[in-house]
Amino acid sequence: MAQEFRTRSREAEDEFEDRVVRVDRTRKTVAGGRVSSTRVVVAVGDGRGRVGLGIGKARNAPEAIAKARERARKNMIRVPLDGYTIPHEVIGKCGSARVLLKPASRGTGIIAGGAVRQIIEVSGIRDVLTKSLGEGTVFNRAKATFEALRSLRDPRKVAAQRGKSVVEILGRDVADPYEVQAEGPQPAEGEAPLSEPQADVE
Repeated sequence: MAQEFRTRSREAEDEFEDRVVRVDRTRKTVAGGRVSSTRVVVAVGDGRGRVGLGIGKARNAPEAIAKARERARKNMIRVPLDGYTIPHEVIGKCGSARVLLKPASRGTGIIAGGAVRQIIEVSGIRDVLTKSLGEGTVFNRAKATFEALRSLRDPRKVAAQRGKSVVEILGRDVADPYEVQAEGPQPAEGEAPLSEPQADVE
């Protein structure tokens, strides 16, 4: 039974991809001498619409990475998608850093670099335009990107709150391809993905 539980735990962990976004090492002088510490930012995602960001601090890098990874998995969010892009434009802020995310047409790819790209890649978003605004450290840009993703609103939930359909609000329907893959029948090769909206995956 214990072996089966460990196997399932390893399988669950294998679903997620980790990215070490940034590693900073610092030294502080105290009465007993110099003390070194490491601060790490890690992005974790399943590549299917779920992503998390965590920061870990410790005396050495491996321990800091482990802490950051654990916190990222605890802070995971579900990103609402419109196909393989985001449903609307959004700006995330952290300190003096601001990150703009804009929807992009299919085939555009991820137009981003540095920390922004690392986080978006593990989230499963395949087409998006981004721009870093203002000044800010890599840590703040990473957190601003995560806040932007957290701020995205699902058009289907907004439509339900207004008592309307997505088509009435946007003039077209939207679908999360990862929800279709997880809950609906798989389309045959060469067929277009299902466009009927599916229930949200918590």
